[in-house]
Amino acid sequence: LGPKNALVRGALRVHGSRCGFEITYPGDCIVLRKREREMVLGKAQFIQVPLMMDCFELYFNTVESESAGDCAVLNFSRPGLHRYIGSQVAFYFPSVPEDDVMDAYTSSYKPQPGDVIWDAGAHAGASSFFLAQMVGPSGKVYAFEPDEENFEYLTRNVELHGLRNVIPIKKALTGSTGTANFCMDGTMSAGLAEYLVYSDQRFFQTVSTITLPDACAELGEVPKYVKMDIEGAEVDAVGCAQEFLKAHPIYLSIESNHRLNGEPTYKRLDKLFSGIGYTTRSSDQFGQMFTWAEPPL
Repeated sequence: LGPKNALVRGALRVHGSRCGFEITYPGDCIVLRKREREMVLGKAQFIQVPLMMDCFELYFNTVESESAGDCAVLNFSRPGLHRYIGSQVAFYFPSVPEDDVMDAYTSSYKPQPGDVIWDAGAHAGASSFFLAQMVGPSGKVYAFEPDEENFEYLTRNVELHGLRNVIPIKKALTGSTGTANFCMDGTMSAGLAEYLVYSDQRFFQTVSTITLPDACAELGEVPKYVKMDIEGAEVDAVGCAQEFLKAHPIYLSIESNHRLNGEPTYKRLDKLFSGIGYTTRSSDQFGQMFTWAEPPL
């Protein structure tokens, strides 16, 4: 129905009230207020409002806010430079910054100097930056990002921070090599259309896709570690690579807070990894569901 529909706005207000938020719609923005904190989103980000309520404290605890009277404000309604509190490193983002959850991605395996690793679903490149620091100048980070706008910010941040060991790749990692429709709606939930709960054909664009085995063949090397945040495509990406993963041990850390046909993706991932002898663990200890997989020794 869209962000201007009265029913949608009313439903979000009711849901927000139940969660302790006041939601208003000034101009082309959506404002989430909780006590002395405000988060500002663009109207196109309306499908993310419930998620941003869940992650409200996470963002205020990890991204620097601005002061406006008696209120701390995070304005994600437009492109901007945002700085993480812990690392004090800033990145340009098209809208909502990436979650600062590197502790989650590296809780099972921390990339080492000289490692070749992948950042699948690199978004604007914040995770690529931190991974690049871990592998050092002798290592490599292949950053996969098919979204046109996100890729632009990824390359911009690679240049901003002089990341010579980060190689941006404008492809989507998934279960088949070829092309597919990608919903480029300008939100953090953008992804391959077939895996999204909500998608709008107005934002569909054709992107190149590639499987894990084919990407290894194309790049000429196998990663030691893969960080994956690909909005539901993780099940097919792992499923099509079963035999390859058995023959080529890889550590994987996957944001598995998605659903396919009503089933959480972490449950499917646990089954897939267990079936090829990998040690697997899924947990929401970092605020959302992650799955970690370690190859057999």
